Amino acid sequence: MPTSCTSRRKSIIIGLIVLTLGQITTAGAMLWRNAPSLSLESRVVTVGIVSVIALSGGFFSWYITCWSKTMASTQPALGVAAALAANFTRLIMPLFAIVFLQMFTGEGLLGIPLKNFIEETLVASYLVLLLLDILLHMAGYGKDIHDPHSLDNQAAQTQNTISS
Repeated sequence: MPTSCTSRRKSIIIGLIVLTLGQITTAGAMLWRNAPSLSLESRVVTVGIVSVIALSGGFFSWYITCWSKTMASTQPALGVAAALAANFTRLIMPLFAIVFLQMFTGEGLLGIPLKNFIEETLVASYLVLLLLDILLHMAGYGKDIHDPHSLDNQAAQTQNTISS
């Protein structure tokens, strides 16, 4: 069990580092982008808030994904449910923000240029974090946390001990 816990911790930490670096890169690109109708201060605040929204969904999603890998081989239905919960968690934070922005159109709470910049930043951040999550899965992080063959070996050894 210590190797499983260490492997899960390593996968979570590597995933969080990769997601954070991806979001920092996206934030830098969005700040560097020229939006003449917005001041630099408002762009910095906007990108900071959007980064927190996108990263919170990405972090929780990656944690749920790594946690679900421990049970996927022994309880497949629970593993699938956890994977769906991870996808929902990644999607729901930016989606709530976009729904909030769609409800307040016009000059009331936010100006049109700021609203458009927030929406563009949310979409860009979400897509980058989704891409990095897919690449982490393809690279194999979050995998081999729980080896289903070790359960078969343990069951066979237990059965041989009882038979003797």
